[in-house]
Amino acid sequence: MGQNFNTNNFTIGPWMCSMGLFLRKGGNITGIIANVMGAFRAKYRPLLLSRGEYVPTGTLRDNDIVGAIADAIAKNVGKLTPQVVRKDEKGMVIKNDYLARLLKLRPCPEMSTYDFLYRIASDLVYTSNSFSVIFWNDDFTRVTSIQPITTKSFRIFEDDKHNILFRFRWDYDGETYTVPYQCVIHLKARYNKKRFLGTSPDIELKRSLDLIETSGETVKNIVNRSNSLAGYLKYNNLADNNELKQIAKDFQEAYMNADNAGGIAAIDSTVEFKEISQRAPNVPTNQITFLRDNVYRYYGVNEKVLTSTLSDQEWISFYENVIEPVAIQLGYEFTYKLLTPREIGYGNKIEFTANLLQYATLQTRDTIGGNMFDRGAMTINEYRALMYYGPVEDGDVRMVSLNYVKAGDQSLYQVGKDGSKEEPPQDKQRKAMEAAARAYFEAMKGG
Repeated sequence: MGQNFNTNNFTIGPWMCSMGLFLRKGGNITGIIANVMGAFRAKYRPLLLSRGEYVPTGTLRDNDIVGAIADAIAKNVGKLTPQVVRKDEKGMVIKNDYLARLLKLRPCPEMSTYDFLYRIASDLVYTSNSFSVIFWNDDFTRVTSIQPITTKSFRIFEDDKHNILFRFRWDYDGETYTVPYQCVIHLKARYNKKRFLGTSPDIELKRSLDLIETSGETVKNIVNRSNSLAGYLKYNNLADNNELKQIAKDFQEAYMNADNAGGIAAIDSTVEFKEISQRAPNVPTNQITFLRDNVYRYYGVNEKVLTSTLSDQEWISFYENVIEPVAIQLGYEFTYKLLTPREIGYGNKIEFTANLLQYATLQTRDTIGGNMFDRGAMTINEYRALMYYGPVEDGDVRMVSLNYVKAGDQSLYQVGKDGSKEEPPQDKQRKAMEAAARAYFEAMKGG
């Protein structure tokens, strides 16, 4: 994929468009788009006045608080496991075909699956929109790679043929490209205002982040002034204004700065320094904490998430509120844009799953894992992995406890009889007649 991305022409896969061209700014602005059935081909020309949405990339990537939040969320999204599954009346099958291996190992040449998902999640935090371009082979039958992109600016719009297109300026090379929107994995956060895009956090967080920045500058000024002198100079000789200003400037540059760690100045008899006592302002700790927590609430996290000190229940809440919505979006987008309608119709789908016990305590793991193991829901190696042990040979088997039977079979189970078979009615009738005949003969003998 890497060798194809910087070229003007490349092929894109086959859902709504069986062919497509990246359109480079300043180059030829015509291309070919065809639907998945190949019923038509239409030339198109993106119009500057066409309906669309344009958003520049935000500036939150330089903020330390948002950066810590993005890292905490992205690390947990990166632990999701992609699976290509098929569900039908016969049950569920986890597939291990080419697409499944691509998603599980390396969606694009420079990224592992963890890096791939980390990048998607972090872009979602910073800009509320994450884009990944899908690349296909020459005959559009196989995905070759999926490339997450960081944009300097982007725009989603419709052309005069009602084809939805995605135009972006790639941060990697600074060039502008256009690609059919159907060939872009697009995840959105706070999808509540625009047709195509999630609401950018830049404006919504601007006030809180500006106040935090101002508070930080206040703390910085307090530190800078903590060891410096403050006062005025009394010059004992006659001097004009320019000379007095120069004396004050020289004194200030020499002693009234952060480099004067000792807070001591040396002067002669011509100058007398009168110190002005300073009242050190209080650091607005409560205000800074409130503003920081406001940013935390915006993203649904807290201090425990950033420091990885969540309890079992807190981790479940964090997963359901923050991580699971991303996993659901990933599943829908990947299923719709990587699989054909025929494959989806046969029950194929792409899911992103998580091990909810990965942050549980050892006691919780033992309790839940033990119950699942006894019921055959977990293999030996899966249970060992849950308890931080390595796999063993022949450990991929499920064990079932024989202490569980159907409620109606308890007596039969205790005496070791098989109650699954019932005597035919004719046998019962024959045995009854034989018993009656024996009783009759016994009575005759006795008589």
